[in-house]
Amino acid sequence: MYAADGQGYVDDAIDGIEADNIYVSPEVPDADALEATLAQQVGDASIGIAVLSDNALLEASGPDIVREIATAHPDCETVIVAVGDDLWAGSHALGQGEAMGIANQAEQSTDSLEAALTETVQGVIAASDAAGAGAGDDGVGGGPIIGGVLTVAVVLAAGVAVWGVRRSRRRSRGENRHAPLPDTVRPLVARLRALSGEYAAAAASGNPVAGEVSAEVSLVAENATELFDRLDRKGDEGQRATAAVEYGETLRKLTAALDRDYLLDILEHPDLWDEPGDRVREVRTALSSFSSELVENIKQVNARRGLHFQVSLDGLIGRRKELQEWDRAFERADGETGPIPRAD
Repeated sequence: MYAADGQGYVDDAIDGIEADNIYVSPEVPDADALEATLAQQVGDASIGIAVLSDNALLEASGPDIVREIATAHPDCETVIVAVGDDLWAGSHALGQGEAMGIANQAEQSTDSLEAALTETVQGVIAASDAAGAGAGDDGVGGGPIIGGVLTVAVVLAAGVAVWGVRRSRRRSRGENRHAPLPDTVRPLVARLRALSGEYAAAAASGNPVAGEVSAEVSLVAENATELFDRLDRKGDEGQRATAAVEYGETLRKLTAALDRDYLLDILEHPDLWDEPGDRVREVRTALSSFSSELVENIKQVNARRGLHFQVSLDGLIGRRKELQEWDRAFERADGETGPIPRAD
C-alpha cells in the first residue's frame, strides 16, 4: 500500500492512485485487506478508488475530492471515493449521474463499506461494458474532468470562482499543511464541506439553486480555513483567538440555516414550507454577506490590520421560529456538554 508522507489526505490519495489505481488510507480499519479486495475487483478496468477516513472532510467535500482526483488522473474513466461510510462516484464513460446512481444503490443495498465498494465497482464495470467504449462522455467542455460526479459538472458551472480562489493541493513534499483550525470552528467547517456535497447531490436532481449554494458553501469553508491559517502564520494569537470566538458563533448559526432540516429541505420540498422564496433569499443573503466578510478579513490579515466582525446572523435566527428553537437547543447542549453539536 502507498505510505502517507505527511501531505494532505487528498494529496495522498492522488499519489496512491498514481501507483496502482487504488488508495486506502492507513486510518481505515483493515486497510491492506480492503485494498487487496478492491484490486481484485477492479482488475484492469480504468477505475481509480480512494478510501479515506472521515478526517478527509476537514480538507474537502466528497465531490471536491472526486473532482481533484479526476483532474489529476484523467486516464481513469471512473473515480470512486469513500469517506467514512459515504460514497461518491463519477465517470466520463457513463451518462451524467449514472456512476453516482450506482454508488447510491450500492450504499442502500449493502451493510458494509467493503460490500458497497465492491458492488459499485461491479456495477460500473457492467454499465461501462453495456455502454461501449467512449459512450456518454460527460466531460466539462470536452476536457478530461469528469461530470456525473455527484454533479461536479454543476458545481463547476455554477461556481467557477471556487476553482479560481482555491489553492492547489498539489504541494511540494515538505511544505507545511494548513494549521489546525480552532476547536470552536473545526467541526463546523467539516460540516460545511459535507453540506456542500449534499447540495451538489440535490443539484443532480435538477435543482440549479442547490448547485449554486454548493459552490458558495464550499468557498466559505475554504476561506475560513485560509483565514485561520494566515492568522497562525503571521503569529497573531490575539486575533486568532478573537476570530475563533466570533466565527465559532456565526458559523454554527450559518450551519443550522444551511443544514438538511432547513434550507436544503426547503429547496428540495418548497411545497411543504410557507414563504419558501423568502426563506431561501434570507439564508443566501446571510451566506453571501458572511463569505464577503471572510474575504475582507483575509485582506486585513495580509495588510496586518485588525479584523472586522460586522456580520451577525441574529436577524436571520430571530425571524424564523425553527432556527430559534435550534439555537436554544444548541445553547442548552453547549452548557451541558461543551462540544459543538452537529445541526441535524
